[in-house]
Amino acid sequence: MLKAILSLFFFCFLESFFAMGEIAFVSAERLLIEKISKKRSAQICINFWNNPERLFTTTTLGITLSIAGNGIFTSYFLIESLGKVGIFIATFVLPFFILFFGQILPKTLGKKYSFPLVLYLATPLYIISFLFYPIYLINNALSQLLLKREEEKSPYFLTKFREVFLTMISYEEEIDQKERELMYKIMEFGRKKLSQVMIPLSKVKALPIEATVKDAIEFSSKYNFNYIPLYEEDLSHIKYIVKIQSLLGKSLFEEETPLIKFAKSPLFLPEIIPAHEALKIMQKEIQEIAIVVDEYGLVTGLVTIEDLVEEVLGEFRDALDYQEQEIQKISKDTYLVKGSIEIEKLQELGLPIPKGDYETLNGFIYGLANRIPKKGEIFYYKNLELKIEKASPHTVEEVLIKVLKKGALSPSL
Repeated sequence: MLKAILSLFFFCFLESFFAMGEIAFVSAERLLIEKISKKRSAQICINFWNNPERLFTTTTLGITLSIAGNGIFTSYFLIESLGKVGIFIATFVLPFFILFFGQILPKTLGKKYSFPLVLYLATPLYIISFLFYPIYLINNALSQLLLKREEEKSPYFLTKFREVFLTMISYEEEIDQKERELMYKIMEFGRKKLSQVMIPLSKVKALPIEATVKDAIEFSSKYNFNYIPLYEEDLSHIKYIVKIQSLLGKSLFEEETPLIKFAKSPLFLPEIIPAHEALKIMQKEIQEIAIVVDEYGLVTGLVTIEDLVEEVLGEFRDALDYQEQEIQKISKDTYLVKGSIEIEKLQELGLPIPKGDYETLNGFIYGLANRIPKKGEIFYYKNLELKIEKASPHTVEEVLIKVLKKGALSPSL
């Protein structure tokens, strides 16, 4: 009987270790780990996140072998020592015991205490992963051979559900146009990454961390924002957010007071998470604005609750809005647009600009010119004339697009 008990606890411990490690890595905030990336365990965590197949191969094999060990050895020792009673226990009692102590309890704890646990579990999991490395290589090779591995591809059933839903609302007569557009936007919003809806860094207005209340007052009167980001060195290192409301009444007596006195640490979100997840997090944390960072911790933009809601309900115009007018219709066939405008918005106007490895008009123009164009340069594509109206050394700011009439000469690069 002692052998059965020891076997049970040994294999349950192994199973709980792998199950807890798996859920801890899934639940832990990567940004918290990256802040202490100098630690050996934190570096291992980041390596696992960069190569999740290795982590999940290790945990899945560990859990499978632990369950098999319990099923074989513990059952054998129970039957050997208790006979028919042992058969009953091994068949009806043991599975529930293994399920609770090997899966339910450790996963609950792993999810609740994910941040400290990943640091403790990272090193032993990393060592064990070397034992399973040959199996990982075989699994990886088979996956590449048998499966079409497309990044960010939705699961098949979700893709089919989306297709059926969109087709259904297209033919539903009782749904008016506004309702139909709202449904389309909701479905599309569910597919977008935060990087696709954020305000890019090139459009972010901010003050240096040394700024004073006087600087903030001038900034607020110029841009009419509710928040002021504060940065160290450059915009890619935004560290704090100041709420304009906190400065009310300070203008007369505290103009030279450092603005950092009123600053608060912002919420940081990775650019790769889905936009709807970002909305949930911001609502949970009660934050109206968040800083968006890349995998290296550098700021790539910011996002407000309003930006996320606008993706579904359309644009609002108020003090939180960072967006400038992107399209100005000059005449029937002429538009003045921002270089940062999304290709999809131009396609909605009927302009024949194709999609590619870019998301904005700037990306399309850079592809035509193979460089950043200067003010006054003109480019042609099909029946379009694109004239650079405003540019800086690092970006194109405004483009005048003319739709040429049929038969008009359209030189090409």
